[in-house]
Amino acid sequence: MPFVPLVAVVMMVTTYVALKITRARLRAQERRENITVGRLVNHTGLDAETGAVYSIQTASITTPTERLDGMWSTHHLERLARSYWLYMERFSLGLVRVHYDDRGRYVCFLSRHIPLLGFKEPEYEFGETLGVVRWPIDRGLLISRKGRGRGYLEIEVHRRDGVGKDGTPLSRAYVELEVSGFYPTLNSGLAYLVYKHTQSRYHVLLAYGFMRSLARADLAPSKIGRFAAGIQSAGDEESPERIPRRGRRRTASEDEPTGTTPRGLSG
Repeated sequence: MPFVPLVAVVMMVTTYVALKITRARLRAQERRENITVGRLVNHTGLDAETGAVYSIQTASITTPTERLDGMWSTHHLERLARSYWLYMERFSLGLVRVHYDDRGRYVCFLSRHIPLLGFKEPEYEFGETLGVVRWPIDRGLLISRKGRGRGYLEIEVHRRDGVGKDGTPLSRAYVELEVSGFYPTLNSGLAYLVYKHTQSRYHVLLAYGFMRSLARADLAPSKIGRFAAGIQSAGDEESPERIPRRGRRRTASEDEPTGTTPRGLSG
């Protein structure tokens, strides 16, 4: 399928321009507002047994505690989720568009008629020190037939307070962006090498840029607005994207195309 590697190469060309713009803006803000972005770490690989790809990027952001307190809510978690998709569009310099319908959201190349990746409606987890938003993977041109309805994309944020020295009230947010159980269209032999050096690398750079951008705390308004009223607990049974109740997180090996909705950690 020549169209897939062509799209990946085009996206790589836009990557470096977007990264330079992001870095320049963030360096100036970090100096002004006592914010520090820690080292970004990447764990990406291929499960040889299943053929599934995993990709995990992590970073820490140290910020004044009062600033983090003002954003620690389900409403802002939903805005964080929307910010990821909006950043993806900007990072691609407009080549990628995210479209929504009543079943989920679709990452498209220029037109909604060219869906690269499809995701089902997100699931949320929230607590005093943990916030998670998870999108089950559905289908798309970049997903092999075997991978339809399997795997997930997830953003996870842990907070740790009291990290400042000399009595300075600082907190640290540990941000993790994970794709797990993903079966790319380019997943064997030479095709996988093309994937690794184009689509996979692009995703890593996108993740790094997004996590750095969070230092601005300029979160986009939610497209759906499930938690716009400020829902803070897991007891709202009427919310279409309610916070999961007590359970356990699903591992990549458990991802099966059954159409079921995984349950997560308690809030």
